[in-house]
Amino acid sequence: MAAIRKVKLVPTRPRPRRWGILGAIAAILLIAAFVGIRPYWHMASHFEDVTFRQPSRLYARATRLFEGRNYPPDLLIAGLTDEGYREDKASSDLPAGRYRRTKQGVDVHLRSFPLPDGSHGGGLVEIAYKGTRIAALRQNGKPADSVILDPPLLASYYGPNLLERRPVTLQEVSPDLINSIVAAEDETFFHHAGISPTGIARAVWVDLTGKGRRQGGSTLTQQLVKNLYLTQEKTLRRKSQEILLAVLLDLRYDKKKILEAYLNEIYLGGSGGVSLLGVGAASRAYFGKDPGQLDLAEAATIDWVLGRLAKLGLVPQERVDRALGEPIAVAPEPVVRRRAPYFADSAALEASRRFGVEDLEDGGYVLFSTLDWSGQKAAQEAVETGLKQIDGGRKGRALQAAPLQAALVSMDPATGGILAYIGGRGYEKSQFDRAGQAQRQPGSSFKPIVYAAAFEAGKASPASFLDDEPLTIRTGAGLWTPKNDDGTSHGWVSARTALEKSYNLATARLATEVVGMPRVVKLASDMGITTPMQPFPAMALGAAAVTPLEMATVYSTLAAGGARPPVHELVAVLDRYGKPVQGAPLPKPVRVLSAQTAYLVTSLLEGVLQSGTAAGAAKGIPGELAGKTGTTNQQRDAWFAGYAPERATVVWVGYDDNAKTRLSGAHAALPIWVRFMARVVPPGGYSTFSTPSGITTAAIDPTTGMLATGGCPSVITEVFREGEVPTRTCDMHDGAPEPQVAAAGEPAPEERADEPAAAPRTEERRAEPHTIRNFFRRLFGRRDRDDGRGKAQDRDPASQNDGGSPPPDRRPPRY
Repeated sequence: MAAIRKVKLVPTRPRPRRWGILGAIAAILLIAAFVGIRPYWHMASHFEDVTFRQPSRLYARATRLFEGRNYPPDLLIAGLTDEGYREDKASSDLPAGRYRRTKQGVDVHLRSFPLPDGSHGGGLVEIAYKGTRIAALRQNGKPADSVILDPPLLASYYGPNLLERRPVTLQEVSPDLINSIVAAEDETFFHHAGISPTGIARAVWVDLTGKGRRQGGSTLTQQLVKNLYLTQEKTLRRKSQEILLAVLLDLRYDKKKILEAYLNEIYLGGSGGVSLLGVGAASRAYFGKDPGQLDLAEAATIDWVLGRLAKLGLVPQERVDRALGEPIAVAPEPVVRRRAPYFADSAALEASRRFGVEDLEDGGYVLFSTLDWSGQKAAQEAVETGLKQIDGGRKGRALQAAPLQAALVSMDPATGGILAYIGGRGYEKSQFDRAGQAQRQPGSSFKPIVYAAAFEAGKASPASFLDDEPLTIRTGAGLWTPKNDDGTSHGWVSARTALEKSYNLATARLATEVVGMPRVVKLASDMGITTPMQPFPAMALGAAAVTPLEMATVYSTLAAGGARPPVHELVAVLDRYGKPVQGAPLPKPVRVLSAQTAYLVTSLLEGVLQSGTAAGAAKGIPGELAGKTGTTNQQRDAWFAGYAPERATVVWVGYDDNAKTRLSGAHAALPIWVRFMARVVPPGGYSTFSTPSGITTAAIDPTTGMLATGGCPSVITEVFREGEVPTRTCDMHDGAPEPQVAAAGEPAPEERADEPAAAPRTEERRAEPHTIRNFFRRLFGRRDRDDGRGKAQDRDPASQNDGGSPPPDRRPPRY
């Protein structure tokens, strides 16, 4: 048997395949680490692109001061106080947000605020007065021709989370506030690499042992990445992500950039139900200042850490001691979400329609509006007081769940800018905008359009006689028989009397037999009523539904001398970076009536407030006013629409469900209108209505509409378009020389001493016998009735204001 050969085993090297496996595992681990970290690295690399969402803001019209303006000091201080400014009687430098009375007038340190062109206003303003007028202005130590006060904030458009932010740069924050935040939140911020191992270890130890105060151990950087990128859940995975992102963020960016982001993201309490994020929002809400204007005590109050500031060596102890002794006044400018909520909603629609802005909520836009904040407050007070007075004197429906509602729109006739806007009673209960969306019948407030159409077409003048006898018109829906409010007819009356006393029969005849309903509809559209209308006869008495905003446009057209203004609420919009947003330009005013026609209608509407359905209501308001009451069928809607040269205002009162109010325009809407117009009267009173060229006056016998003679027992001075003055002399009284005709604005011809004095814009009707010869001599023209449809009647309390119905005067028409 062969011997077995022994083999010596010699160690061999590991096979290359094993190294490959190990290498593969290592590569996989590296790739996994890279893949796992890459998203976070990508997140950190886009840190600069993170935009802090902030609400868009809507501002009222800013007040401009200039030399010579009548703007009393008390009015100035009232406006400043309303915007959170406080009086400072100290002799030191005047801080921002404070004002001081001086021997010369008032000094005020304006806060920084945006302007429509993208620049910023603010600074120290010195206002010298001479009486109630501004004598001189200085801004930041230099003479100034004019100064703009910061505009009142009307509304903020928040997203669903109601977050209030005012982003700032690090250079806009005071060093004291920066030190206060660092001392309170992360005292080692400038020394660690995004995380604090000792802080984490301390937090873990406390959490595990339960010894000591429970704490999170998160650095300022960790808090920032948690708010920007992560959820608020408390899990190990989320905490690991937070630590990784904090380290990566600290690797890529310097401390100042991270700190600036944190100062705009930190939660610092709430105000008005809104969360305050960032020092910009907190300093405004708590102190009415920008964060760069806070003193040490105020800065430390944001996150109360005065003791730690000295302990960490960030602030000398003597400054801390001095700050501890300073009184701190907080909350002069609390966050207000909507001061003019209905207007804010309407302005948002215009921002979308005209400027293409669709993301107002948290979009950071700045909207500059036309609203006059002092006028808006007056409108709110007038509506609230007026409705309370109505409710207080009524029973039943006024006490039910559905309250009586009101709307008010006030407009600048020259520009079309909305000055005041009330869409209802209590926005928190109903957001339906009755000013711009509720379509209601305007009643007799529509009638001036009928008279404007007649005057513009040359078919009537204020002295023309209209037939106020019973009328029935066959329409597609049957017979329409309008009636006067007092249930009687008044025979032949002048156009002036018919409108002043709101006679339905005379107005219906003028619209259907003289002017023609298609012409009335066309003019109504031209003057600002955009709601489609059909030319049915009842429309002449206000039976077609319109909105208060449309009626305000109509009356603004009259106030502007026949030029329809472009209605708007916004003058400019800035994006989140302060750059102007280009929007559709406003159209220029469109002339739809001659200035002469507008003046004639205005003259008649002045008479409404002097001797018509609103007689004496505006007594005591300085200046000239014109307007018209409106009450719809069965007293469902009450209106008053009127104007001065400076503003046109419309008031509506009614129920949302169109129930009967049992109120007339004179009793419900007129008191609100008067209260408002009295509150917003300019210093010195409203202006007078300017008389355009082409207008003249003449002495008229009111019983005949002819030129008065010395024998006429009653004479009035009436306005006419040149070329339309009556050429015939009154032949119903003893003859006398024909009175002279004077141009409007010139003194009326002197009367003889033995003649009775003229009674302007009043008529003394006398039942005179009329001969057949005079009847046919005065009668002219053919009556063509327009066919239409619909059935309605307008009711105005005319009989309550004219002292009773005069005996019928059956003179023929003088269209």
